[in-house]
Amino acid sequence: MAILLVQAGLSNFSGSFIKAHEELIDSEKVILRGAYHDLRHNDRQIKLFYSANPLLFKLKKLLPQFLYHKYVTKKLEAFEGRHDAIEGLVKKFKVKLIFAEFGHNGAALAPHAKKLGLPLIVHFHGHDAHRTDFIKPKLQEYKNMFAYATKIVSVSHFMTNALLELGAPKEKIVYNPYGPRPFFYDNQPNYGNTIFYVGRFTDIKSPVLILDAFRELVKKYPEAKLVMVGMGELLENCKALVRAWGLNDKITFTGGIPHEELMPYFQNACMFVQHSVQPSYGDAEGTPNTILEASAAALPVVSTRHAGIPQAVLHEETGFLVDEYDTKGMSEYMIKLFKDKDLCKKMGEAGRNHIKRNYNINRHIGVLNKIIKEAV
Repeated sequence: MAILLVQAGLSNFSGSFIKAHEELIDSEKVILRGAYHDLRHNDRQIKLFYSANPLLFKLKKLLPQFLYHKYVTKKLEAFEGRHDAIEGLVKKFKVKLIFAEFGHNGAALAPHAKKLGLPLIVHFHGHDAHRTDFIKPKLQEYKNMFAYATKIVSVSHFMTNALLELGAPKEKIVYNPYGPRPFFYDNQPNYGNTIFYVGRFTDIKSPVLILDAFRELVKKYPEAKLVMVGMGELLENCKALVRAWGLNDKITFTGGIPHEELMPYFQNACMFVQHSVQPSYGDAEGTPNTILEASAAALPVVSTRHAGIPQAVLHEETGFLVDEYDTKGMSEYMIKLFKDKDLCKKMGEAGRNHIKRNYNINRHIGVLNKIIKEAV
């Protein structure tokens, strides 16, 4: 059985949970990437290679360029043209279900799924459920999607509440938090002097606030180091701050690193830090996979009371939580862990056990396999 897995708009250094879906969901998968207007299969624009009527499609390509542009190109960009390409792809690979990663992709694909009579599962991840300026123009599309979708997947209780407020039917929502890959459980940290962060350099992750907290720690413990992995629009601002503060020798920015090459950084750390916040425009995390991975790797976590994080990090048991924007509190907890490596180890091991029990990747994938099978 083939499913159409829509993973539009992903970079090579994001979405480890989505890569897990691609690799582990137990169905034959036809994968689409790119924006809705530029969906690609095997890096080829589907609008240029697939059609529900392939013979007519080939004949059109024989038209002179000016006629092709006048009568064909514009149609390809319209709904009917896009639908023809999706229908052609669906027929060629005998697709039985559409699985859309992110709510906006689900909203865009819902009319196509409905017209084709295919069940639709939409997996929400974060901003697609929370960012108000992003959702508002698409609200009616969301409501149409909620009405048609077979199941809607949420990764945190915070997200479930947001989806209910947007109009998602309670009976369609499936709570299914992520899980880290098994190799994270094999990590043995050295609990040395390195503090670790991996994630996007963007408003919701507020990396500047991590730097502010670390600046206070390093005043007391000049041997401390901070390694920050990731890319994003705030990276250059963070680098500028570090230069202005004279902390170049204390803080390392690695840029983007493929997921499979991150393990040495987890091994060399004593703790993992992330200061997630809800910006003024309403964005929010789901349940950050990096935090689940850090806990599975036996690192204590210092983070914020934000979205699904309080369920993933048990305050004073597997790490410490502060209110959003409380860099003073974050710094104090970082200092507490840094000066007590036995506490780091104790909390890290408790975190690993917590993730094993409650955020198992096999359970996560098993739930997805179950709802796909039931939908088909």
